[in-house]
Amino acid sequence: MSPSVLLVGLGNMGRKYLSKLLELGIKPALCDIDETLRREFSDFPFYCHYGEVEGDISTVFVAINPRFHPEVARYFLPTGAFVLLEKPPALGYGDFSRLTEEFENPPLGVSEIERYSFAVRDFKPQPQRVKRVVINRLNAGKGYINPVWDLAWHDLYLILYLFGEFEIKTVERRGEYYYTVRGEILKSIPFELNVAWNHPGVNRSWQIETEDGPILLDFLNERRIEGDKLTSFREMGDKLSEMVRDCLRGDYDTSSVQRALFILKELERIGKDL
Repeated sequence: MSPSVLLVGLGNMGRKYLSKLLELGIKPALCDIDETLRREFSDFPFYCHYGEVEGDISTVFVAINPRFHPEVARYFLPTGAFVLLEKPPALGYGDFSRLTEEFENPPLGVSEIERYSFAVRDFKPQPQRVKRVVINRLNAGKGYINPVWDLAWHDLYLILYLFGEFEIKTVERRGEYYYTVRGEILKSIPFELNVAWNHPGVNRSWQIETEDGPILLDFLNERRIEGDKLTSFREMGDKLSEMVRDCLRGDYDTSSVQRALFILKELERIGKDL
């Protein structure tokens, strides 16, 4: 057992974190406001409030309603624990920026699981040769806020990670849970991002049009195809385990916080009531 690891939230994503921690041989302490879960997880240290957690905690994974993410992080950061927040890390730029300003170089990260996909492993695009990017993130499930805030987040941090800053120009609602976001990357590359909940055909991919031919980033199958050549493909392991392992080792990219601040400011500009 490793009581130095705490998992806050046992919903859909929280249970995925728990599964990966157990696969890595780590039995964390658990925290969830649902008291009835105590019976299901009777073999774990279990708390209904993070303030009740006992012992030294080195790593905290937080996967709850994003409204409460800053509150939980603010409690554990002064202890020196590394805190990973699921995305979005807050419901607004102000809430998250105040949190980051309270601490100097906080041991804090925001979940960026798609950075670990083999679709982008060792991928170094040349922006000057990119003509257009068309992105689809069409999911069967449903999230907390709306598809733009919950799903587009993955592709927006990938844009920042792979290319640089972007600007959202328009958001078009095309169905009850289907939206198309259009904008520009580096003020010169047009992008279109389609996001949906409850979609019958799952699609998580990028089509990058370049002067040298098309590039497909297939996140569903974790592969990259450049022209007609398969250039990257996952043969073993999984991206969530790799992300969790980096958090436990203290190797997680804390610049994810700056990307999150940029995304929150941009999303806040277009509003939550889409």
